[in-house]
Amino acid sequence: MTLSAPQSTRPRSSGFFQPLPVDLQTVVFCHLTSFQDVLGLASTCRQLRDVWLKGLTTIYKHVAKRNITCERHARCLLADQGGPPPEAGIQSASNVYQMMRNQNMVYKAIAQFASAIVSKVRTHGLRAAEYYGPGVDSHPPYLTRTERPRFIRSYYRLWGLLSIENIEQRQARLQSLSLKQLLYLCEISWLPHGMGPGEYLNPETEAMVLQQRIQAREKLSQWILQHTESTYQRIHGQDMELIWVIAMDEGYGDFLVMWDHWHNSLKEVVCGRWATEPPYKKELHLELWEESPNEEE
Repeated sequence: MTLSAPQSTRPRSSGFFQPLPVDLQTVVFCHLTSFQDVLGLASTCRQLRDVWLKGLTTIYKHVAKRNITCERHARCLLADQGGPPPEAGIQSASNVYQMMRNQNMVYKAIAQFASAIVSKVRTHGLRAAEYYGPGVDSHPPYLTRTERPRFIRSYYRLWGLLSIENIEQRQARLQSLSLKQLLYLCEISWLPHGMGPGEYLNPETEAMVLQQRIQAREKLSQWILQHTESTYQRIHGQDMELIWVIAMDEGYGDFLVMWDHWHNSLKEVVCGRWATEPPYKKELHLELWEESPNEEE
């Protein structure tokens, strides 16, 4: 009896791709659904690794559309971390690895946020079914498809601000944000310790360094709130209402403005302005809402 040789467990991608010209190999990379798949394919042989590295800019543009949520904001954070500016192309594989690590941190924060906060959100006095589906009487225990990008964009913004050491640059970044964006950012800056960006990047960080990072985020959070209040005062000519106290039964803890069921109320906060003449009603200036760029990418 003749025994056949055991089948090799080594990926055979190299032999399959070898007859293909480099341009077609690059196209195959571009059609992969994630950078995990890209790196997996590139790791099968030296030839495909070279295709990946030489075609990195083109491959990134295609795969990032499907794999990097809120990519423009992810690129801004990468730039704050020392990477290329958002308007420039991705320049190295290390840039992609850093963005993957950053996104994994964001996804981890989302999972923690869902467990600690989202599952406890209240909708007192509001009809949840209008926002979350027929027969639903409360917020779902996860971020919805519209709440999730709000969280991600604001998380990247906060992380970027923490990465900027120059005070003037931080101030300029805050001044570039609309009132709506600032209100979202306020809440993200109040994330419980352990969920905030830049705190647990290194599990072996000494306690003193970790405490310094926590204090830095608390200080930045106070600065963001002060800037938000001054922005409201500049736009509306009056102090901002204590919305997190007034509507405390319509969210959970300090988290209110990001929920879908509070969307219309947030619009009133951002755009509402009391008339200066009788009958002194509150008028909505929707141009203040529309000033914010479309951020649903």
